[in-house]
Amino acid sequence: MFYRKIYLPLLACAMAACSKSDKEKPADTDPADLNSISVTITGEVNQKIEARGQDVQVALLNFTKTSLEGFSVGGLVPDGNGSFKIESATGLMTLALQAGNEQTGTATGSVTMKNGNNQVGYSAQMYFLYYETDINSSNSKTYLTLTGVKDTANLLKLTGQFRYNAAYGPDNQSDACVMDGINHSGRMPMYNPDICGAKKVKVAGNFTIYLDKVMQH
Repeated sequence: MFYRKIYLPLLACAMAACSKSDKEKPADTDPADLNSISVTITGEVNQKIEARGQDVQVALLNFTKTSLEGFSVGGLVPDGNGSFKIESATGLMTLALQAGNEQTGTATGSVTMKNGNNQVGYSAQMYFLYYETDINSSNSKTYLTLTGVKDTANLLKLTGQFRYNAAYGPDNQSDACVMDGINHSGRMPMYNPDICGAKKVKVAGNFTIYLDKVMQH
């Protein structure tokens, strides 16, 4: 996914990570090796992701005293050949650095699965098209709660949990799918998932990461 390819290289010096202790890490320790995440995917796909270190995906565009902007967290199961079997990500969102309040992100949560050369992607955008029943898109958004925000020496420790829905929709919709959508213009959801061949999943997870406060402003 684009988070690892674009955002993470820009922020390698900003990422720090979790361990079993809140003690300051040695200078030669790469904090990204210590992050952890647990993700449960249910529905059309039933999968558990338990990731640590480089298999934890963290993106961050701006780190202030009160917020994280362009933040995303996710995890992957590697395939042993430099790629992955399955990965998930919350999508980019802005978070206030406050514990205990559920915060809402945009419709960008996703799950991607690979089987050999085949790849299937589930996204909140597709969930909106095939399953969303609320005009305010409440079912298509990412919800994230920071359960802990704690200073640990020169690092900021963040613990949290998240949830979102995602769906698969075929790249090329059938004529029956398109005509049903036209005949029911204005309907929520826009398309009938049974006619169109859509599938859906629910994603829930929790994480612990550390951010280097030298990047905070």
